[in-house]
Amino acid sequence: MPKTADQNETLRATTRAKLLAAALSRFARDGYAQSSVKSVAADAGVATGLLYSHFDGKEGLLRELFEESMHDVRASFSVAESVAPPDRLAALVRASVAVVREHLDFWRLCYAARTQPAVLAALAPVLDEWTTSILSTLRGFLAAQGSLDPEVDARVLFAQIDGMCQHFALHPDGYPVDAVAERVIARWTTAIVL
Repeated sequence: MPKTADQNETLRATTRAKLLAAALSRFARDGYAQSSVKSVAADAGVATGLLYSHFDGKEGLLRELFEESMHDVRASFSVAESVAPPDRLAALVRASVAVVREHLDFWRLCYAARTQPAVLAALAPVLDEWTTSILSTLRGFLAAQGSLDPEVDARVLFAQIDGMCQHFALHPDGYPVDAVAERVIARWTTAIVL
């Protein structure tokens, strides 16, 4: 008996999810450059050709992983936006740590990929959109809290959050991320109040 359109769509979504999970695992474990489309397809339990019906090769997989992560980051910002302005910045910093903690393999891959020029070139549009979105949100938070220069302050805060998260992603067992996050929050709260 042939499959219904709904069954086909469910199967397609399941296959796509398997491919993304396999790509994330393989890229995080072996590195993006050392991973092949064939190995990702094998890890997902599908034929290599089927991967190409879902993604534009290895770059397409990586781009989709980054785009999915943008949704996670935006969701964490939404949580922070629902908090009253005086506590928004603290909520944002804590939510950033939570996203990295929850998706540690992705963030390890992300920070490693950012050191590879070919990968950066392939991801430039996604990363540019991501950075613009984050900076815009941070500018809004900081302006609402009384920053005199939200443009520059947003870049400084972004660098601090990104650096903190990078150290945690690369050394999750030895980096005191919660203590560092609280120190970042305390310093920004004090800086903006002054």
